[in-house]
Amino acid sequence: MRINGTLRAAAAPVLLLAAAAAGAGSAQAAGPEFQYLGTDDQVHVLRAPAGCKDVSGAGGGGVVNKTRGTAVLYSGAGCTGTALAAVPAGKSAPTSRGFGSVRFGVTG
Repeated sequence: MRINGTLRAAAAPVLLLAAAAAGAGSAQAAGPEFQYLGTDDQVHVLRAPAGCKDVSGAGGGGVVNKTRGTAVLYSGAGCTGTALAAVPAGKSAPTSRGFGSVRFGVTG
């Protein structure tokens, strides 16, 4: 089922947080992860991400950063283009448009 853009943008952070809470037990065992709502209305997960990761179909909606460092969203692939948002470790954020890649910071 497709949801219209306005509803998806409003509901995305709630949907992502619900998905994160539902999988909290397995997520802790699997390690850090980053979640985003795709243009296919599905939650996508990057497990134990490091460095720069290209993402496909990252639509506007929201992200959840369950890593130990800041995640910086970029407009283009390869962490190029405009830096659209910086999401601190353990935080979530709405996104107003899609992004092409994300760089993960490393903390000690």
